[in-house]
Amino acid sequence: MAIQRKIFRYRGDVQGVGFRVNAIEQARGLKIAGYVRNEPNGDVTMDVQGTAEDVRELEKRVASSMEYRINELLVDVRDPLSDRKGFRIRY
Repeated sequence: MAIQRKIFRYRGDVQGVGFRVNAIEQARGLKIAGYVRNEPNGDVTMDVQGTAEDVRELEKRVASSMEYRINELLVDVRDPLSDRKGFRIRY
């Protein structure tokens, strides 16, 4: 299966509310690589890659579990990186 990479930028009340830990929990059982991190401007970035199905599923899970915190979502498609392993919080 082809691997795809997407960068999600969440805006709203997304820092200090467990967003990053939630993203890690939502990724359980999915073959996802990448990271989630807080940005200085108050956004949260989630840079993920995996099969299109797993990336879509993670996007759906995060949106559903944090919908009341997210005001805006920006998505950027990028070329996959070959050295990606695991999904973690980046500080």
